Amino acid sequence: MGYIYAWVKNLVCFYILLTVVLHLLPKDNYQKYVRFFSGMLLTILVMSPVLSLMGNEEVLREKISQAGFFQEMDNLKLDTEHLEWQQKERYLQEYEHALEMDVSRIAEEKQLLVQEAKVQLSEDYQVESIEITASFQEDDGIFVQKASFADRSKEYPKVYELKQELMEYYRLKEEQVNIAIK
Repeated sequence: MGYIYAWVKNLVCFYILLTVVLHLLPKDNYQKYVRFFSGMLLTILVMSPVLSLMGNEEVLREKISQAGFFQEMDNLKLDTEHLEWQQKERYLQEYEHALEMDVSRIAEEKQLLVQEAKVQLSEDYQVESIEITASFQEDDGIFVQKASFADRSKEYPKVYELKQELMEYYRLKEEQVNIAIK
């Protein structure tokens, strides 16, 4: 009788613990994993008295342990994929920053003072667009403020040369390179 009482007590404790865990989970998508694992544990709890009488309890524990191992391997695979995605995002940001510095250097060679350079990359690291905000620097080192640069690039030869050089160097179309002069 004491064995049945301990068995029922284990089932009740299990259900209480499972209810608490399910209510504390931050997202619903984790619940399917917890329910899967708890289903395996419930199978062990329910079948343990029957299997102990037949002597097959150890075989069931090994099978469940094996299933738990494979579930953990799947979780590790998902974690690894998430880390790889984060690493790729970081590489993309660093590459964009390096290209922004390169674009600024090219603009400074054309005697333009770059105030802001923004390079947008695709997921396969191809340049999608370049945006530059700059001002002119005259030969004597004095910066000249100009009105905003629109489609009149040929009126400003240095800006036109910069735009053409960036389009050629990064293999972009004209609408992908925007230069604003202030």
